[in-house]
Amino acid sequence: MPTGASDRQMVERRLAAILVADVAGYSRLMGADEEGTLARLQAHRRELIDRTVAEHRGRIVKLTGDGMLVEFPSIVEAVRCALDIQGGMVARNAEVAPEKRIEFRIGVNLGDMIVEAGDLYGDGVNVAARLEALSEPGGICLARTVRDHIQDKLQLSLTDLGEQRVKNIDRPIGVFAMSAATIAAMPAAPASGKAMPAAISAARRDKDQPSVVIMPFDNLSGSGDEYFVDGVVEEITSTLSRVREFFVIARQSAFTYKGRFVDVRDVGRELGVTYVVEGTVRRGGDRLRISVQLVDAETRSQLWSDRYEGATKDIFEFQDRIAAHVAGAIHPAIRSAEIELSTRKPPSSLRAYDQVLRAYPKLWGHNAKDNKEAISILRQAIALDEGYGRAHALLAWCHAQEVVYIWSSDVEHDRACALKAVKAASASIDDDPTALTAAGAALSLLFDQVRAAAYIERALALDPNNAWAWARYGWVANYRDEPVRARERFERALTLSPFDPLAFNSRLGIAQALAMGGDWAGAARLAREVIDQNPRVTWAYRILAYSSAIAGDSKTARRAVRELLAGQPNASIEQFKSVAPTSQVPRFFRQALEGLRQAGLPEK
Repeated sequence: MPTGASDRQMVERRLAAILVADVAGYSRLMGADEEGTLARLQAHRRELIDRTVAEHRGRIVKLTGDGMLVEFPSIVEAVRCALDIQGGMVARNAEVAPEKRIEFRIGVNLGDMIVEAGDLYGDGVNVAARLEALSEPGGICLARTVRDHIQDKLQLSLTDLGEQRVKNIDRPIGVFAMSAATIAAMPAAPASGKAMPAAISAARRDKDQPSVVIMPFDNLSGSGDEYFVDGVVEEITSTLSRVREFFVIARQSAFTYKGRFVDVRDVGRELGVTYVVEGTVRRGGDRLRISVQLVDAETRSQLWSDRYEGATKDIFEFQDRIAAHVAGAIHPAIRSAEIELSTRKPPSSLRAYDQVLRAYPKLWGHNAKDNKEAISILRQAIALDEGYGRAHALLAWCHAQEVVYIWSSDVEHDRACALKAVKAASASIDDDPTALTAAGAALSLLFDQVRAAAYIERALALDPNNAWAWARYGWVANYRDEPVRARERFERALTLSPFDPLAFNSRLGIAQALAMGGDWAGAARLAREVIDQNPRVTWAYRILAYSSAIAGDSKTARRAVRELLAGQPNASIEQFKSVAPTSQVPRFFRQALEGLRQAGLPEK
């Protein structure tokens, strides 16, 4: 091996966007007021700079007495961060005497860096430092390569300073500058959309549903992928628009922000939205990588994020898949955020919508206590709004769970209450996928698979990416003795929303389908895994008990029945026969009953 080859192989390099900043006239400021200057600089870093860098996904590599070196994964974010810092300093210096103002010079470059112990070195860093030195106080200088990357994404007024020769750089550098006056004159937010909030509020006034905008994604790969980037955003917007649980801003309004520097808070105020979806697209050879995040518009906090990769040869299939995955993930993320918000409201201000949100965490079939609390909360929602179809539909679901999981002290009463609630919901839920799914799920548990399928199919026609609807559609297939189809539907639900609170239910549905297909050992193994992660789901022990018994594991089967009886002391063969929808599949149900008997479940 040639001398030095191993050293070269060990050097870590990466392409990165670099921002270098320092304080103009720092020595003069320190000479005039050392303690006051240091205190003001620390305040600027703490209150503006650190927060702004974090918001734009930057990493502060190192700080000097009066400056900093910051790395960004996106050149657009680096420039946006520079603009935010300089714009923020204009406001912070407004009431400060000119001789005491702290003003930054900023340079931004894109280049290949050497990485060592977390620090960055090399020509790319040196160029950024020289650009910073060329900047006027309060201004920004960009390398030509930076200008070339952002010119289709950020509409900035730049001055071409031509080719500049700088210290310790052999070649001339193409430089573009933004003056302090230009930055100070930039509007704090786009002028468009000033009248939108009132119109949007009127459109969703009846239930005060949350609202979301899908912003144009940043294309980090150049103009060649622009059609694909816009297509992804359009597909996500279209897909989310079917959800009905929240109001989605039209693509035409969202795309007025394309190529403009905006803050999510300003977007929230201008469009009247609660949540903002942002993303980036990057091409690497024949692969595409898409990063997406959901942000609370008011707090700027990230609620969810994910990354997806696919081949360019399957670009349209990839586009559709991304839209489905993002919509499936954003739905429960927004629901969780809305639930958290509702729990912080004082009882005196609660609306029917808030009451339903408060019921959500308790109505997913974990245990009898939570289910009864959900019934009580939903009845309060109906008292506030008698015509609230979703509240009635979810109430039907809760009463049906009382029956099927043997939580009820009066099965016939709860069965009647469930059917009454479905009837009350039916008049007003034809465009609400969640309510349609809840009503269909209730009917399914009450043995009416024909009507159940009709409700759930309507829900999926409205929102094809509704994970709960796919899961309940899987149970309908199980109850119709279609285990292969059931498993496909459960797997679709898990793919759309793997971290959903009801993911365990889909996995138990797959266990049920395995048992119905004759794989009793596989069913027992999966049921055991679910129980290990969700021990409060006592009804899952039924599946574990009969699957283990038929598979020949009597020890596990008997232990499962003991756990079942600890949570449901009155559970028996007779009760199971009267409430289990799987009784509609006689050839399977006979085996399941025999398994429960072998496991020690009492007859009565």
